[in-house]
Amino acid sequence: MSKRPDRRPVAPLLLLALTLLLSACVAARAAPPAPVTPAPPTLPAATSTARGAVARPVPGGVASPTAAPAPATRATALSATPTPRPPGTPPRIGLQAGHLRSDELPEELARLRTSTGARWGNVTEAELNLAIANRVKPLLEAQGVMVDILPATVPPGYDADAFIAIHADGSSGPTARGWKLATPWRASAASRALMDAVAAAYGPATGLPQDSGGVTFNMKGYYAFSYRRYQHAIARTTPAIIIEMGFMTSAADRAVLFGQPERVARGIADGVLAYLRQRDPHDGAALLPPDYPVMRAVAAGAAVRAAPRDDARVLLRAGEGARIVPFDKLDGYYQAFVRAGDARVVGWVREDELIATDEQPVFPTPTSP
Repeated sequence: MSKRPDRRPVAPLLLLALTLLLSACVAARAAPPAPVTPAPPTLPAATSTARGAVARPVPGGVASPTAAPAPATRATALSATPTPRPPGTPPRIGLQAGHLRSDELPEELARLRTSTGARWGNVTEAELNLAIANRVKPLLEAQGVMVDILPATVPPGYDADAFIAIHADGSSGPTARGWKLATPWRASAASRALMDAVAAAYGPATGLPQDSGGVTFNMKGYYAFSYRRYQHAIARTTPAIIIEMGFMTSAADRAVLFGQPERVARGIADGVLAYLRQRDPHDGAALLPPDYPVMRAVAAGAAVRAAPRDDARVLLRAGEGARIVPFDKLDGYYQAFVRAGDARVVGWVREDELIATDEQPVFPTPTSP
Protein backbone atom coordinates (compact mmCIF):
# COMPACT_ATOMS: atom_id res chain seq x y z
CA MET A 1 0.00 0.00 0.00
CA SER A 2 1.39 3.38 -0.96
CA LYS A 3 2.26 5.88 1.75
CA ARG A 4 1.14 9.50 1.47
CA PRO A 5 3.92 12.04 1.92
CA ASP A 6 3.94 13.71 5.30
CA ARG A 7 3.25 17.45 4.73
CA ARG A 8 3.08 18.47 8.37
CA PRO A 9 6.56 20.17 8.51
CA VAL A 10 5.70 22.55 5.65
CA ALA A 11 3.79 25.09 7.73
CA PRO A 12 6.57 25.68 10.28
CA LEU A 13 9.21 25.99 7.51
CA LEU A 14 7.06 28.47 5.59
CA LEU A 15 6.52 30.53 8.73
CA LEU A 16 10.32 30.57 9.41
CA ALA A 17 11.07 31.73 5.84
CA LEU A 18 8.52 34.55 6.05
CA THR A 19 9.96 35.68 9.39
CA LEU A 20 13.52 35.83 8.01
CA LEU A 21 12.36 37.76 4.93
CA LEU A 22 10.46 40.28 7.07
CA SER A 23 13.53 40.80 9.32
CA ALA A 24 15.75 41.43 6.31
CA CYS A 25 13.34 44.02 4.90
CA VAL A 26 13.17 45.87 8.22
CA ALA A 27 16.98 45.91 8.51
CA ALA A 28 17.42 47.19 4.97
CA ARG A 29 14.91 49.98 5.53
CA ALA A 30 16.64 51.07 8.75
CA ALA A 31 20.19 51.07 7.33
CA PRO A 32 21.46 54.28 5.66
CA PRO A 33 22.32 54.08 1.97
CA ALA A 34 25.95 53.38 1.09
CA PRO A 35 27.85 56.57 0.19
CA VAL A 36 28.65 57.11 -3.47
CA THR A 37 31.96 58.78 -4.17
CA PRO A 38 32.17 60.38 -7.62
CA ALA A 39 35.30 59.67 -9.61
CA PRO A 40 37.62 62.70 -9.66
CA PRO A 41 38.38 64.34 -12.99
CA THR A 42 41.56 63.27 -14.76
CA LEU A 43 44.31 65.82 -15.29
CA PRO A 44 45.84 66.30 -18.72
CA ALA A 45 48.84 64.06 -19.30
CA ALA A 46 51.92 66.04 -18.31
CA THR A 47 54.93 63.79 -18.36
CA SER A 48 55.88 63.88 -22.01
CA THR A 49 57.94 66.55 -23.68
CA ALA A 50 55.47 66.74 -26.57
CA ARG A 51 52.22 65.11 -27.64
CA GLY A 52 52.82 61.41 -28.21
CA ALA A 53 56.60 61.80 -28.12
CA VAL A 54 59.06 59.63 -26.25
CA ALA A 55 61.36 61.89 -24.27
CA ARG A 56 65.00 62.18 -25.17
CA PRO A 57 67.84 62.61 -22.69
CA VAL A 58 68.79 66.09 -21.57
CA PRO A 59 72.55 66.76 -21.51
CA GLY A 60 74.31 66.47 -18.17
CA GLY A 61 72.43 63.45 -16.90
CA VAL A 62 68.93 64.94 -16.65
CA ALA A 63 66.47 62.69 -18.45
CA SER A 64 62.82 63.29 -19.15
CA PRO A 65 60.65 60.16 -18.76
CA THR A 66 58.41 58.62 -21.38
CA ALA A 67 54.82 59.74 -21.56
CA ALA A 68 52.56 58.65 -18.70
CA PRO A 69 49.21 59.88 -17.38
CA ALA A 70 49.26 62.24 -14.44
CA PRO A 71 47.31 61.32 -11.29
CA ALA A 72 43.81 62.64 -10.74
CA THR A 73 43.00 65.65 -8.62
CA ARG A 74 40.12 67.80 -7.48
CA ALA A 75 39.08 70.82 -9.55
CA THR A 76 36.67 72.84 -7.44
CA ALA A 77 34.81 76.11 -7.64
CA LEU A 78 36.32 79.04 -5.76
CA SER A 79 34.99 79.67 -2.28
CA ALA A 80 35.78 81.79 0.73
CA THR A 81 37.20 78.81 2.61
CA PRO A 82 39.47 75.96 1.53
CA THR A 83 38.00 72.69 0.31
CA PRO A 84 37.62 70.37 3.34
CA ARG A 85 39.86 67.31 3.30
CA PRO A 86 38.60 64.08 4.90
CA PRO A 87 40.61 63.06 7.98
CA GLY A 88 43.75 61.18 7.07
CA THR A 89 43.92 62.54 3.51
CA PRO A 90 47.58 62.87 2.48
CA PRO A 91 48.69 66.31 1.27
CA ARG A 92 48.55 66.98 -2.48
CA ILE A 93 51.21 69.01 -4.26
CA GLY A 94 51.07 70.37 -7.80
CA LEU A 95 54.40 70.66 -9.64
CA GLN A 96 54.01 72.64 -12.84
CA ALA A 97 56.69 72.15 -15.49
CA GLY A 98 56.82 75.69 -16.85
CA HIS A 99 56.12 76.14 -20.59
CA LEU A 100 55.35 72.43 -21.06
CA ARG A 101 52.96 72.10 -24.03
CA SER A 102 52.31 75.84 -24.02
CA ASP A 103 50.88 75.49 -27.54
CA GLU A 104 47.89 73.78 -25.91
CA LEU A 105 47.00 76.70 -23.64
CA PRO A 106 43.28 77.62 -23.77
CA GLU A 107 41.87 80.57 -25.67
CA GLU A 108 41.93 82.86 -22.63
CA LEU A 109 45.75 82.42 -22.57
CA ALA A 110 46.28 82.30 -26.33
CA ARG A 111 48.91 85.07 -26.13
CA LEU A 112 51.20 82.72 -24.23
CA ARG A 113 51.05 79.82 -26.69
CA THR A 114 54.34 80.90 -28.25
CA SER A 115 56.04 81.39 -24.87
CA THR A 116 58.73 78.71 -24.97
CA GLY A 117 61.00 79.97 -22.22
CA ALA A 118 64.78 79.84 -22.13
CA ARG A 119 67.01 77.48 -24.13
CA TRP A 120 70.54 76.17 -24.12
CA GLY A 121 71.74 74.41 -27.25
CA ASN A 122 69.01 72.00 -28.26
CA VAL A 123 67.51 71.79 -24.75
CA THR A 124 64.35 73.79 -24.07
CA GLU A 125 63.40 75.17 -20.71
CA ALA A 126 60.24 73.04 -20.75
CA GLU A 127 62.37 69.88 -21.02
CA LEU A 128 64.59 70.92 -18.13
CA ASN A 129 61.62 71.95 -15.99
CA LEU A 130 59.89 68.62 -16.62
CA ALA A 131 63.05 66.63 -15.88
CA ILE A 132 63.45 68.36 -12.52
CA ALA A 133 59.74 68.01 -11.67
CA ASN A 134 60.00 64.28 -12.29
CA ARG A 135 62.93 64.08 -9.90
CA VAL A 136 61.05 66.01 -7.19
CA LYS A 137 57.97 63.79 -7.50
CA PRO A 138 59.40 60.53 -6.07
CA LEU A 139 61.12 62.41 -3.24
CA LEU A 140 57.76 63.77 -2.10
CA GLU A 141 55.89 60.52 -2.73
CA ALA A 142 58.40 58.66 -0.54
CA GLN A 143 57.11 60.83 2.33
CA GLY A 144 53.46 60.04 1.65
CA VAL A 145 52.65 63.11 -0.46
CA MET A 146 50.42 62.89 -3.53
CA VAL A 147 51.97 64.70 -6.51
CA ASP A 148 50.49 66.02 -9.74
CA ILE A 149 52.82 67.02 -12.55
CA LEU A 150 51.07 69.73 -14.53
CA PRO A 151 51.75 71.23 -17.96
CA ALA A 152 51.39 74.91 -18.81
CA THR A 153 47.59 74.55 -18.75
CA VAL A 154 46.36 74.47 -15.15
CA PRO A 155 43.08 72.64 -14.45
CA PRO A 156 40.37 75.20 -13.61
CA GLY A 157 40.40 76.08 -9.92
CA TYR A 158 43.25 73.68 -9.18
CA ASP A 159 42.89 72.80 -5.49
CA ALA A 160 45.95 71.51 -3.64
CA ASP A 161 47.97 71.92 -0.46
CA ALA A 162 50.68 73.69 -2.47
CA PHE A 163 51.46 74.63 -6.07
CA ILE A 164 55.03 75.13 -7.29
CA ALA A 165 55.65 76.49 -10.79
CA ILE A 166 59.09 75.26 -11.84
CA HIS A 167 61.03 77.47 -14.28
CA ALA A 168 64.58 78.28 -15.34
CA ASP A 169 66.01 81.63 -16.42
CA GLY A 170 67.88 82.84 -19.46
CA SER A 171 69.78 86.04 -20.18
CA SER A 172 71.85 87.63 -22.91
CA GLY A 173 74.21 88.89 -20.22
CA PRO A 174 77.11 86.56 -19.41
CA THR A 175 77.15 87.30 -15.68
CA ALA A 176 73.47 86.70 -14.87
CA ARG A 177 73.04 83.68 -12.61
CA GLY A 178 71.30 82.38 -9.51
CA TRP A 179 67.82 81.43 -8.33
CA LYS A 180 64.84 83.39 -7.11
CA LEU A 181 61.36 82.74 -5.71
CA ALA A 182 58.12 84.70 -5.74
CA THR A 183 54.61 84.44 -4.36
CA PRO A 184 51.52 85.90 -6.03
CA TRP A 185 50.99 89.65 -5.64
CA ARG A 186 48.46 89.18 -2.86
CA ALA A 187 50.12 86.35 -1.00
CA SER A 188 48.42 84.40 1.77
CA ALA A 189 50.36 83.65 4.93
CA ALA A 190 50.63 80.07 3.69
CA SER A 191 52.17 81.16 0.37
CA ARG A 192 54.76 83.26 2.20
CA ALA A 193 55.55 80.35 4.52
CA LEU A 194 55.95 78.04 1.52
CA MET A 195 58.33 80.50 -0.15
CA ASP A 196 60.41 80.91 3.02
CA ALA A 197 60.70 77.14 3.49
CA VAL A 198 61.80 76.48 -0.09
CA ALA A 199 64.22 79.42 -0.02
CA ALA A 200 65.81 78.10 3.19
CA ALA A 201 66.35 74.66 1.61
CA TYR A 202 67.17 75.45 -2.02
CA GLY A 203 70.29 77.58 -1.63
CA PRO A 204 72.15 75.19 0.68
CA ALA A 205 71.09 72.13 -1.34
CA THR A 206 72.29 73.49 -4.68
CA GLY A 207 75.11 75.81 -3.67
CA LEU A 208 73.74 78.33 -6.17
CA PRO A 209 73.56 82.04 -5.27
CA GLN A 210 70.32 83.96 -4.99
CA ASP A 211 69.75 86.15 -8.05
CA SER A 212 70.63 89.70 -7.10
CA GLY A 213 68.49 90.99 -9.98
CA GLY A 214 65.39 90.38 -7.91
CA VAL A 215 61.86 89.22 -8.63
CA THR A 216 60.19 90.50 -11.80
CA PHE A 217 56.66 91.84 -12.20
CA ASN A 218 55.71 88.87 -14.34
CA MET A 219 56.83 86.38 -11.70
CA LYS A 220 54.43 87.78 -9.10
CA GLY A 221 51.76 88.23 -11.78
CA TYR A 222 52.18 84.68 -13.11
CA TYR A 223 49.03 83.69 -14.99
CA ALA A 224 48.49 80.49 -12.99
CA PHE A 225 48.11 82.64 -9.84
CA SER A 226 45.45 84.89 -11.40
CA TYR A 227 42.25 83.20 -10.26
CA ARG A 228 40.31 86.48 -10.57
CA ARG A 229 41.21 86.84 -14.24
CA TYR A 230 41.54 83.34 -15.68
CA GLN A 231 39.55 80.14 -15.41
CA HIS A 232 42.68 78.03 -15.84
CA ALA A 233 44.36 79.09 -12.61
CA ILE A 234 44.78 77.77 -9.09
CA ALA A 235 42.06 78.08 -6.48
CA ARG A 236 42.15 81.11 -4.25
CA THR A 237 43.15 79.00 -1.24
CA THR A 238 46.00 77.05 -2.88
CA PRO A 239 49.36 78.25 -1.49
CA ALA A 240 51.64 78.97 -4.44
CA ILE A 241 55.14 80.01 -5.46
CA ILE A 242 57.13 80.21 -8.66
CA ILE A 243 60.81 79.27 -8.67
CA GLU A 244 63.44 80.25 -11.22
CA MET A 245 65.95 77.47 -10.48
CA GLY A 246 68.93 79.17 -12.13
CA PHE A 247 70.11 80.46 -15.50
CA MET A 248 70.38 78.04 -18.40
CA THR A 249 72.68 80.61 -20.00
CA SER A 250 75.17 80.51 -17.10
CA ALA A 251 77.90 77.86 -17.28
CA ALA A 252 78.16 77.84 -13.47
CA ASP A 253 74.39 77.33 -13.05
CA ARG A 254 74.28 74.68 -15.79
CA ALA A 255 76.90 72.67 -13.92
CA VAL A 256 74.24 72.13 -11.26
CA LEU A 257 71.00 72.28 -13.26
CA PHE A 258 72.27 69.81 -15.90
CA GLY A 259 75.16 68.08 -14.14
CA GLN A 260 73.74 67.64 -10.62
CA PRO A 261 69.94 67.72 -11.03
CA GLU A 262 69.45 65.60 -7.92
CA ARG A 263 70.64 68.56 -5.82
CA VAL A 264 68.09 70.84 -7.49
CA ALA A 265 65.27 68.36 -6.92
CA ARG A 266 66.32 67.78 -3.32
CA GLY A 267 66.32 71.51 -2.60
CA ILE A 268 62.76 71.90 -3.86
CA ALA A 269 61.48 68.73 -2.18
CA ASP A 270 63.10 69.49 1.18
CA GLY A 271 61.57 72.95 1.17
CA VAL A 272 58.09 71.64 0.38
CA LEU A 273 58.35 68.95 3.08
CA ALA A 274 59.53 71.52 5.62
CA TYR A 275 56.50 73.66 4.80
CA LEU A 276 54.13 70.70 5.19
CA ARG A 277 55.64 69.81 8.57
CA GLN A 278 55.34 73.31 10.01
CA ARG A 279 51.89 74.30 8.70
CA ASP A 280 48.62 73.89 10.55
CA PRO A 281 46.33 72.06 8.08
CA HIS A 282 43.29 73.26 10.03
CA ASP A 283 44.19 76.96 9.77
CA GLY A 284 41.93 78.05 6.93
CA ALA A 285 42.66 81.73 7.56
CA ALA A 286 46.32 81.21 6.59
CA LEU A 287 45.19 80.11 3.12
CA LEU A 288 43.18 83.24 2.36
CA PRO A 289 45.04 86.00 0.49
CA PRO A 290 44.44 89.57 1.70
CA ASP A 291 41.75 91.51 -0.12
CA TYR A 292 42.59 95.22 -0.18
CA PRO A 293 40.61 97.77 -2.21
CA VAL A 294 42.15 99.65 -5.10
CA MET A 295 43.34 103.07 -3.90
CA ARG A 296 43.74 106.55 -5.40
CA ALA A 297 46.21 109.18 -4.20
CA VAL A 298 44.78 112.09 -2.20
CA ALA A 299 44.74 115.64 -3.56
CA ALA A 300 48.26 116.35 -2.35
CA GLY A 301 49.58 113.20 -4.02
CA ALA A 302 51.35 110.23 -2.44
CA ALA A 303 55.00 109.34 -1.94
CA VAL A 304 55.94 105.80 -2.97
CA ARG A 305 58.83 104.78 -0.71
CA ALA A 306 61.39 101.97 -0.73
CA ALA A 307 60.43 100.83 2.79
CA PRO A 308 57.51 101.34 5.21
CA ARG A 309 59.18 104.30 6.95
CA ASP A 310 58.81 108.06 6.67
CA ASP A 311 62.58 108.46 6.14
CA ALA A 312 62.82 105.80 3.40
CA ARG A 313 63.93 106.78 -0.09
CA VAL A 314 61.14 108.09 -2.35
CA LEU A 315 60.86 105.98 -5.50
CA LEU A 316 58.05 107.95 -7.11
CA ARG A 317 55.70 110.81 -6.31
CA ALA A 318 52.24 109.78 -7.44
CA GLY A 319 50.05 112.72 -8.41
CA GLU A 320 46.47 113.32 -7.35
CA GLY A 321 44.20 110.44 -8.36
CA ALA A 322 47.05 108.09 -9.28
CA ARG A 323 45.85 104.47 -9.23
CA ILE A 324 47.51 102.39 -6.53
CA VAL A 325 46.89 98.65 -6.06
CA PRO A 326 47.96 97.37 -2.59
CA PHE A 327 48.94 93.78 -1.87
CA ASP A 328 50.36 93.99 1.67
CA LYS A 329 50.17 96.20 4.75
CA LEU A 330 52.64 96.99 7.55
CA ASP A 331 52.90 99.72 10.19
CA GLY A 332 50.37 102.07 8.57
CA TYR A 333 51.84 101.59 5.07
CA TYR A 334 50.49 99.71 2.08
CA GLN A 335 52.90 97.86 -0.17
CA ALA A 336 51.47 98.50 -3.59
CA PHE A 337 51.89 98.38 -7.33
CA VAL A 338 51.85 101.89 -8.80
CA ARG A 339 51.74 102.76 -12.48
CA ALA A 340 52.46 106.37 -13.42
CA GLY A 341 52.72 106.96 -17.14
CA ASP A 342 55.20 104.44 -18.49
CA ALA A 343 56.73 103.86 -15.06
CA ARG A 344 55.83 100.79 -13.01
CA VAL A 345 56.90 100.83 -9.39
CA VAL A 346 56.40 98.63 -6.34
CA GLY A 347 56.81 100.46 -3.05
CA TRP A 348 55.24 101.56 0.22
CA VAL A 349 52.62 104.29 0.55
CA ARG A 350 51.24 105.80 3.76
CA GLU A 351 47.65 104.81 4.46
CA ASP A 352 46.58 108.42 5.08
CA GLU A 353 47.76 109.44 1.59
CA LEU A 354 45.27 107.09 -0.08
CA ILE A 355 41.51 106.92 -0.72
CA ALA A 356 39.78 103.56 -1.17
CA THR A 357 37.72 102.90 -4.32
CA ASP A 358 35.52 100.07 -5.59
CA GLU A 359 37.60 99.55 -8.75
CA GLN A 360 38.69 96.10 -9.92
CA PRO A 361 42.35 95.40 -9.09
CA VAL A 362 44.64 94.65 -12.04
CA PHE A 363 48.20 93.55 -11.46
CA PRO A 364 50.76 93.19 -14.25
CA THR A 365 50.86 89.72 -15.82
CA PRO A 366 52.52 88.30 -18.92
CA THR A 367 49.39 89.34 -20.83
CA SER A 368 49.07 92.80 -19.26
CA PRO A 369 52.56 94.32 -19.19
